[in-house]
Amino acid sequence: MDEELVTFDLATDLHISLNCLSDVLKQAISNEHKYLKWAIIYSHNSVQSAMCLALTTSDSRLTRKRDSYDRDYGELDNIEWLYEKLLNPDILPYMGSKTIDPALFNKAIVSRLQTVRNKFIHQQPITYVFTKTELIGLIDFSVSILDFLISHSERTALGPAKEAIVTLIDKIKEQLISYCTGKVTRWRLSFSGE
Repeated sequence: MDEELVTFDLATDLHISLNCLSDVLKQAISNEHKYLKWAIIYSHNSVQSAMCLALTTSDSRLTRKRDSYDRDYGELDNIEWLYEKLLNPDILPYMGSKTIDPALFNKAIVSRLQTVRNKFIHQQPITYVFTKTELIGLIDFSVSILDFLISHSERTALGPAKEAIVTLIDKIKEQLISYCTGKVTRWRLSFSGE
């Protein structure tokens, strides 16, 4: 009996995660705030996929399990590790490629996104309380990183998938604006210590 094989790729993962994020934001906009949990999960997954896509163009070993290679490779379950690799100018794939700017994309917020997502996935979320402003701020921050990695970093080789991904990112930006104009910026400034 022939078994059908199933394969996956990062660009499709990113596209699906962004679609899911857009869908749950529609629910959140309708005052169904419980969907913000899923928006955080899909935001994190989208960021992780985009970070892996950006690193893959430099060295595919950066997106494989650590035990397969030396200590510089593969701690993929942690976006903080991926973030650190994206700061390193020594692994830029092309002339004109850009590293993440830590002034624009604060590591403390990356760490908070990882922490909140882990609480939602691995722990009892009922024991934690979040403000709507904080969750929307984390989603907005995620979308900003995605926009940079996909549209401005010159690090991803998405080919024809890029246009659909950029369109989804723009749609999500508009959803966030309609959800809470002005609150996201205040959260980001206060969280980053400015």
